[in-house]
Amino acid sequence: MEFMSNLGGGAQADRPSLFELIAQDKMREMLEPALRYVLAVYAQRHPRYLIRIVNRYEEFYAVLMFFVERHYLREYGASFAENFYGLKRVRAPRVVKHAKVNIDDESVASSAAAAAAASMSALPGSNKLRKRDIRKSLLFLIGLPYVKCKMDEYYEKVSGGEAARLFGDEFTQEEEDLTGQPLGVRTKAMALKLFKKGYPFVNALYQLSILAHYIGYLYNKTPYYSPWLRLIGIEVKRMSAADYRDIQQKARNTPKRTSNSLIESVQNNILSLLSGSLDFLKVLLPMSIFFFKFLEWWYQSDYYRKASTAGDSAEVPPPARVKPHPEGLPLPREANICPICLKTITNPTALSSGYVYCYPCAHKQVEDHGRCPVTLMHCRTDDLRKLYNDAGM
Repeated sequence: MEFMSNLGGGAQADRPSLFELIAQDKMREMLEPALRYVLAVYAQRHPRYLIRIVNRYEEFYAVLMFFVERHYLREYGASFAENFYGLKRVRAPRVVKHAKVNIDDESVASSAAAAAAASMSALPGSNKLRKRDIRKSLLFLIGLPYVKCKMDEYYEKVSGGEAARLFGDEFTQEEEDLTGQPLGVRTKAMALKLFKKGYPFVNALYQLSILAHYIGYLYNKTPYYSPWLRLIGIEVKRMSAADYRDIQQKARNTPKRTSNSLIESVQNNILSLLSGSLDFLKVLLPMSIFFFKFLEWWYQSDYYRKASTAGDSAEVPPPARVKPHPEGLPLPREANICPICLKTITNPTALSSGYVYCYPCAHKQVEDHGRCPVTLMHCRTDDLRKLYNDAGM
């Protein structure tokens, strides 16, 4: 996403709004069900190759996102969703406490503090992510959501799910009498009972901590919009124009890998291809969103209905008319005359040959002879079809 300048300006031009941060969080959360749906659709067509991935989807998605997030953290200093919204991760500045010094002249103290701040800001790359910061970020980007997902699934399993919450104890598992059971069985049952009672409170604290940081960040009371960023000491900032120039300069100055053997050459080409594919994700995502939105508009528009109607009439021509057999009954000159009784057709009924008769005439003819009286085609009573017109409906 292109560089977004801060509309407010000022000293906090690099501070993203809470709405940007929530948007990138929601986008990361939406990637998981979207990919799951795509895999489920293709697994129905190719179950031999994809059914195992669908059955272990949480593990597959965690491994996939580990490589994606690690690439973006290494190359751009941000997660995939943060980089998509033009954000970056930086190490939070540490507050260093010095020993108290009695200084009578306040001007000398303020100049010393300013010099110390200037020396800290002059350090190049002092707030960029280190390898340790990348590992911590991956832990909370991949590990924590995976553990949370598994705990939610396990709680739904042991608590009875939505049915138990709606209908009460009828769908909950009855507690067994563990009197006389081994200590391991009783310990496991006690741990399960504590989990069922305590996990809702733990989940509530989890959500409340996130909400508290949202509110604190919104009112500028904390630089962290997430409790997990506070734990690892990382802030999220907007990318500046200088950051984009540095990324472009780094891409141009990246040395090409040289290899002395065929195996090394193949490995280098594979690594380059994978890196390019991961970088292309931030281009592929908006293209996919635009494509699906276009399909949604197209299928709801009048253009699609007109095109489908025209296509159906062109692709599915009407069946050829079955010609009367020379030995069959001759056709009357008027279309509303029954070929069997030669009277005006009443209760019109068609046979599989396409010709129309009175229902009593057609039923008796087919039941007695099993043929259409005009074309001599084989017919059954199940082939009789009642015809309706607008006036008779």
